[in-house]
This record gives sequence, C-alpha cells and structure tokens, in this order.
Amino acid sequence: MDIGFMTFSKLAFGHWEGQPLYALAELGVPELLASGPKTCAALAEQLECPEDALERLLDSAVALKILSFCNGEYKNEECAQRFMTTATGETLIHWIKIMSRWKSPWIELSTAIRNGETTDDQAKWLGKDPEFMRDFILGMHEFASRSSAQFAQALNDVPVTRFIDVGGGAGTYTIALCKARAETRATILDLASVLRITEETVAKHGLSKQIDTRAIDYRVDEFGEYADAILFSNVLHQESASNCRSMLDRAKSALRQGGALVIQGYFLNDDRRSPHFTTLHNLSALALWDGGRSWTLRDMQELILEAGFSEPEVKTRDSSGLSIIVARKH
Repeated sequence: MDIGFMTFSKLAFGHWEGQPLYALAELGVPELLASGPKTCAALAEQLECPEDALERLLDSAVALKILSFCNGEYKNEECAQRFMTTATGETLIHWIKIMSRWKSPWIELSTAIRNGETTDDQAKWLGKDPEFMRDFILGMHEFASRSSAQFAQALNDVPVTRFIDVGGGAGTYTIALCKARAETRATILDLASVLRITEETVAKHGLSKQIDTRAIDYRVDEFGEYADAILFSNVLHQESASNCRSMLDRAKSALRQGGALVIQGYFLNDDRRSPHFTTLHNLSALALWDGGRSWTLRDMQELILEAGFSEPEVKTRDSSGLSIIVARKH
C-alpha cells in the first residue's frame, strides 16, 4: 500500500465527509428521527423529496455512523441524537448550519489568496440576514458552551465586580462567569439585532438581574468606564490590525486602574505553522472576515504592550491554540 498516496487522496476527498452532515442538518433529518426510527419512505414524504435521492444520503449517514439502519428503518445514533436535535441541551445544530454556510467562502479560498481579501465578508450578513444571524449567534454559543466553565475558572485570581464583554454574542462566557460569581455585574456589548438573542439566552439562565446589554458598533464606539475586567473573546481575529489596536485603546479607557484586559482566541505559535487547527483558523479568517487573521501569541502580546498595558500573562493554552491572555491597566 502506498501510504503517501493514501494520505494525499484522503486530503483531496476530505471535504466530501462533511457534506452529508450539512445536508442532514439543513433538511432536519435528525430532528425528524428524534422521537424514534422511520423508514426512508416516511421521511421522504415528510420532507417532500424523492425517496431514491434521500436514501443515498441516509445510507451515507449510516456509513459515517451518524445514523443506524435496522428492520427497514433509520435511527439516530447517539451522536446525532445529542448534537443534531433539540431534544437535549447539547445541540450543535445551529453551529453545524453555520459551518455549512461557511463552506462557500472556503471554496473561493484561492480567489481570496490571489486578491488578499475575503470573497464574502460574513460581518455584513449579521445586519442583513436574520436567519444567518440567529444561526451564527446560537451556533457560536453551542460550540463555546463546552469550554465556558474552564474560562470562568481561569479567571479565579482576577477580581471582577464590574465586567464588560465586547462583541459577546449570546453571552456564553459572561453567563459562565456570573454563574460562578454572584457579586459580578456584567454588560454585554453587541449589535442591537444580536442583543435580542443575548437577552433570551441570559433570561434562560436566570441571570437578567446580573447581566445587562448595550447596543454598540464595537469598531468605533466607546465601551464604558470603571470596569474591573473587559473581555474580547474570539472577536479580534475578525478585525484588521488597526481595528484591533483601536479596540485595545478603547478597552484601556473603559478599565479602572489595575483593571484586567482579557483576550481569548486561537493563537498561532511563533513559526506560524502550528498548531494545525489554528493554521486553518488563520485561513478561515482570510476567507470569512474583512482584514481578519489569526495572531501569534507573541504578536498579540506586543500589540497589548503597545497599547500601554502591563506584561501580558498567558493563563491557559490548549493543543488547538485556544488561549486566554490577561494584562493589566497601569
């Protein structure tokens, strides 16, 4: 067996395996199977699609171990029941739909590289496409919820009574922090259209008295004042270097003396060729966001120092490159 050929061909075919997952999510097949097994004919009738075409998708999903097949009926495997239905609190269905939507800019990656810019800036859709916005905000919440408790633990030694979350989306990390600290009062800053979803999520967690919201454009507006800590979580990679610097300057103005700047994101190693996931994240930033990039830890630390903060401390870092950096206002 030619191992080199097998590895190369796996890369070339790699995008195939995601397509059945995306199609299942878009069609809502796992949700239809959430209550129990069904035949292909029954599913085709509900979806109003040709039975032969649907059967091909379902059989592929069985091969991928997303579904199982027994006695003429298809059934959700555990992973589909957990992550692709609303029957449990573990759903990733909105996140999967966003990954499906983002495959289009990825297909145009060579064009983005030739031009040095995104082929379809995703930021513009947040104000124009309510369905995309809801999938994006809830999808990021679904994905981020897996690490939100660890985020709160990482800030155990950072005193936080007044907290500001910039571009906080559904409020995932603010919710985790406020659950851990009854004394914390927080404000989530985002677009007005996003904050309607934020307020729903905060209310579901019973934290409306601890967490409020304020509508801003974080690229230009002020963030507030006298905060103990201010958070940028997975937003700086969407912005140009000049926007990042402006955001850091305004973060400093919003903090009290000694207050903490907290940055969470995926950071490259200094060689820019690792970790593996973050090299792909860096390409994703080019494909999806106008001016976006994944920073190295060193470059981000230098940017923080240039903005007049103390020496940044790396609180956490995992194998994917996801890190938490904390610096103080002098």
